[in-house]
Amino acid sequence: MDIKERKLQTVPGNKEPVEFGVLTSFAYPLEGDLGEIVVATTRLETMLGDTAVAIHPDDPRYSHLHGKLATHPFNGRKLPIICDAILVDPNFGTGAVKVRLHPGT
Repeated sequence: MDIKERKLQTVPGNKEPVEFGVLTSFAYPLEGDLGEIVVATTRLETMLGDTAVAIHPDDPRYSHLHGKLATHPFNGRKLPIICDAILVDPNFGTGAVKVRLHPGT
């Protein structure tokens, strides 16, 4: 089901509807006293599998971060900051996207 906005959806096994389609923002600390980078997601639980953070190569807010590293707050894993002009929309959410490998890849 493709959900474009906040929606209460009934889920088998739950008496109450569950909220879907809400962006949750959180920050990854950056190495080298660069501060943090904030990403937004509708699937917060997938952050445990994050392997990178993607930014748009033409987004001036993040151009200084290409090739830098963020640190996963739960396990300390280093996440490279990569550029992707197709999958990252600088006008949606924070303009920074968490990246994870799909299970089985």
